[in-house]
Amino acid sequence: MKYTVADTANNLKVEKDLIKTWAFKFSDYLSPSANPPKGEQREFELEDIRIMAFILLHWEENPDIECIKMGLNANSHHDNFLIDDFIVQLTPLFIDPPENIDETWRHGIVFGGLSQIGDAYFLAKSYKLAGDRLMEAALQKDEQWELFCPAIYNYRHATELYLKATTNNFKLSHDLIYLYSELKKLLWDKFNSIPPDWFDKLMDAFNDFDPNGTTFRYGSKVSRDEVWVDYNHVKTLMGWLDESFDNIRIHLRGV
Repeated sequence: MKYTVADTANNLKVEKDLIKTWAFKFSDYLSPSANPPKGEQREFELEDIRIMAFILLHWEENPDIECIKMGLNANSHHDNFLIDDFIVQLTPLFIDPPENIDETWRHGIVFGGLSQIGDAYFLAKSYKLAGDRLMEAALQKDEQWELFCPAIYNYRHATELYLKATTNNFKLSHDLIYLYSELKKLLWDKFNSIPPDWFDKLMDAFNDFDPNGTTFRYGSKVSRDEVWVDYNHVKTLMGWLDESFDNIRIHLRGV
């Protein structure tokens, strides 16, 4: 991300001439593009904006330049919640990959362009993992009710994606029973095999409470009697489901 003098002045609510003054007086702390060769336009990086936000906080009618530099040398511009919040507001949700990104950057991912999020089967396993983590967090934080719908939705969606990826049926439908019938047909045709009873019960349970994939996503009313949901039991069954689809995938590739 690059910001012009006008952008920077507008963001900091100061005059453009003041931005140019800061760029000159604090050039040692700013990116090269903040003080480019003659004839080129000044451009500021987000880190430059952070530095200038710190300068603004300490700028007076007769500013103590050396005192401000001491603060910058001490990285005080990275230890101020007001500046942190300001930078968060300026930063887009999706940004160009930073030039200095490397394997130590573990707080995000690069996707888009030549990077692929993954196929439907990879996404199924991702949603299943998200369900696992939400289940674990709910039990650890005693937030079983608060995290129930997000956790079960992730499991239900993972199940749908497992079925679609395995049967290669990506019709715009959330009907698990239809998709499951396709899976059973595939298993019978390829391996003369049928799924175990617990598989049937899991599919029926998701279908009974969320036939259209909207109950846990939008909080639709459930027209059923009260039931008890054991988080550990659900997590165990989803683990079995994941392993089962992995095995089916392996055998299909060997056919």
